[in-house]
Amino acid sequence: MMTLENVNEVKEFTKNFYKYLDFSTAKLIEHILSYDHLPSKTEIARDLDIPSYTLSRKLNYLKRLGVAFGVNLDFLSIGLKKLIVIARNYLELNDVIEKEYELSRFLNFYAPILLPFQGTLLVYYIPTSIDVHKLVSKLTSTVKDINTYDVIIKSIYSKAKLTHHFDFTRKEYRIDWKRLYRLSSGTALTSKDIADRLIDESCKSVKFDLLDLLIIDQLETDPFKHVMNISKELGVSYAKVLRHFNQHVSRIVKGFRLRLVPLPPESSLYVCVRVGGNYGLLRRLANALSELVFIAGIHLSSQNFMYVLAVVSSDVLNNLIKFLGDFRVDYDVYLLDRMRRVVYSLPYTEYSRFLKGWTV
Repeated sequence: MMTLENVNEVKEFTKNFYKYLDFSTAKLIEHILSYDHLPSKTEIARDLDIPSYTLSRKLNYLKRLGVAFGVNLDFLSIGLKKLIVIARNYLELNDVIEKEYELSRFLNFYAPILLPFQGTLLVYYIPTSIDVHKLVSKLTSTVKDINTYDVIIKSIYSKAKLTHHFDFTRKEYRIDWKRLYRLSSGTALTSKDIADRLIDESCKSVKFDLLDLLIIDQLETDPFKHVMNISKELGVSYAKVLRHFNQHVSRIVKGFRLRLVPLPPESSLYVCVRVGGNYGLLRRLANALSELVFIAGIHLSSQNFMYVLAVVSSDVLNNLIKFLGDFRVDYDVYLLDRMRRVVYSLPYTEYSRFLKGWTV
């Protein structure tokens, strides 16, 4: 939960970020976010044609600017599916945790909805073995008025194409909506995109165990952490950690995501936009909108809905609504309470090494 101290810290990061952001720094951020796997620092440095020590210096510079990276996980691979629930009744976080303890262990995201009604947005990581419809019916004892819910099959995070959407002279964001329109009106989906939708969840999982999850836990905090340092942190031999990283973790982690980037908190709105339409169009819209640094995450469901979580100004929100309207899609906009949102990591403690699966 964000405090006044957090807000002042964000303001300071924002000031520095705008002041020192230049084209080369933006290109570095874009390059790091362009990988669809988790490369080593050595590989990134080689791709950029710079020494490893120079890359380390640049990464430290980004950290001082308030930029933080995380890992992009293929949650279906580890036997989890994401469930988004929009409730028309407002729930305190303690009520969500205490009254539905079994489910709250898998809670990923909580935020009160301020408009168009006072409600609650909840996101859960649910083991694929659980029947979602039965789970939702059980939730109704606490979440008395469920407006809608969807199972997510694909999550896309910001690629932060600042070189296209930031004015480096004026030091301000300037979204190229024409470019986004062209990208959204582009070619049909690739076979890989189609496979993401059609794939059977039970066939998507890969071999993994508790050690793999512990490695991922380390990477979520620092995705550039060397395997040697991870092995020391976990008290497990380097050879064993390296083997698990190469054989299992590398198949679960699909590159980097932008975990933190300074944005003005006082002039921004935290919104969730639920968009309904043809899956092919939604996927193109998601890929286009992921160019924006404001995007916290875009989540697509098998029921032809897309959830866009973003931190935007009122002007950007109005332009986003107009942009979606041009594609004749249905949409609902929910204003969230940014100060009271809470985000949880993967429910690592709910994995049983004895059962070799998630406990429910």
